[in-house]
Amino acid sequence: MTPQKSRHHTHGPDFDPALMLRAISLLRRLSTATNGWQRGATPGGYTVNQALVLHRLVVHGDATPSELATWMHVTRGSITPTIKRLEDLGLLARRIDETDGRKQWLSATQEAHEIADEVKGEVLEPIVDTFADWKAEALKRFCDDLDRVLATPAFGGTE
Repeated sequence: MTPQKSRHHTHGPDFDPALMLRAISLLRRLSTATNGWQRGATPGGYTVNQALVLHRLVVHGDATPSELATWMHVTRGSITPTIKRLEDLGLLARRIDETDGRKQWLSATQEAHEIADEVKGEVLEPIVDTFADWKAEALKRFCDDLDRVLATPAFGGTE
């Protein structure tokens, strides 16, 4: 049997094992909640990404897949299944750009406009309400801290 390399981590004077376990537990719970969103664990069965795309198209008008991805802070490839699913449900339509045949525009269908408020209420408003009483500084710090965690190799980052 080959001996495994041991990683010895040096911890600073403020290291608190109980606090570290709490952080790990909270990240696990956050991951579970996020997975639920992705599977459509909302009353109407819409995922957070689907609700965001519908909201963007209904409120702000037509967009390209790249514009949607940029707006949502995700890659174009990661939004493709969301777009396809909404198209399959008859909630968005595609059209080719008149001057650039490679560019596609997405627009909300009449059915999307009819259900937009319901989807927003079921999916987006509870999330927005979570942060409604947070001061901007606290929310920015929360986002910065999450970015810092997600940038580490343990979470798929490169730092």
